[in-house]
Amino acid sequence: MNGNNFQGSIPSSLTSLRAIEVLDLSNNNLSGEIPEFFSHFTLLQYLNLSYNNFEGMVPMKGIFENASATSVEGNNMLCGGIPKFQLPKCNSVRHKKSGLTPKLKLVVIAIMCVILGVTLVLFILFLFCFRQKKRKEKDPASNFSEKKILELSYQTLYKASDGFSSANMIGIGSFGSVYKGILDGGETLIAIKVFNLMRRGAFKSFLAECEALRNIRHRNLVKVLTACSSVDYQGNDFKALVYEFMVNGSLEEWLHPLVETRNLNILQRLNIAIDVACALDYLHHRCETQIVHCDLKPSNVLLDKELTGCVGDFGLARILPEAIYNNTNESSSIGVRGTIGYAPPEYGIGNEVS
Repeated sequence: MNGNNFQGSIPSSLTSLRAIEVLDLSNNNLSGEIPEFFSHFTLLQYLNLSYNNFEGMVPMKGIFENASATSVEGNNMLCGGIPKFQLPKCNSVRHKKSGLTPKLKLVVIAIMCVILGVTLVLFILFLFCFRQKKRKEKDPASNFSEKKILELSYQTLYKASDGFSSANMIGIGSFGSVYKGILDGGETLIAIKVFNLMRRGAFKSFLAECEALRNIRHRNLVKVLTACSSVDYQGNDFKALVYEFMVNGSLEEWLHPLVETRNLNILQRLNIAIDVACALDYLHHRCETQIVHCDLKPSNVLLDKELTGCVGDFGLARILPEAIYNNTNESSSIGVRGTIGYAPPEYGIGNEVS
């Protein structure tokens, strides 16, 4: 096969010639690296690769261990091999190229997988944070409570409710009225509970509600945004609490609707009951100081846009002192608090909070 002007690299199909004894490929134009599989031909007795264009490292095993049985002269780009070949040493780049086996590939693949995984995790975190930021921007009540909680005045509430007009009144209670308000150019809806300080017990109700709501926070409690203690345009004392607006009104409006289109199915009623139970469990057992609502009824359970039940109106709430924990009875000087028909019988008879 010598002197046939063969070109290109030695084909891998020659690996099947394991029984060959003599192979002469000299005086051709073969190129590329000398295949390693020649060193595994145990029956090969003579190999002539001279005067070609081979490059790279010469194998050092098998037939290549015998300089008299192997000829590689005339290949100016070869290096390495046994000393008898008198070839130059391979430089570090070539040596690494031929010597770093599949282990290097595994390391590179592992590193690339780690980098890809970290990049993916960072991207997911970035996307999550971005969506949270967008959600907060779309939630005016959240932005309002965080940024403007101390900026409300009587004038602001007066304008937001159109002068506390009857058209914006959404509820009336024992100690005052609740008005719908619009802030931030119509972007933020709020509920303003204005206390009628001319009514006996209204001021105490305002203080009780402020004290009860000061340190509590739960998904099933109506979120208070701020309180306003000021004077009105006539110089009279003005007390109000500002709540997050609950778009679906009270539970009572759904249980006894004026419009027949409002109706709760059994699953929605069950979920609302669970929401109220969670709120009471939080007030009775999870707070740092126990709180008893004292006036739980359907009109004091408000529903958000997803019909999640939230307990509100803490005007009659009582914060239990240490004496209650020591089984000392605490009674009220103003009689039974709450609404007849909804107060527990034992409370109505003994006037004791339990």
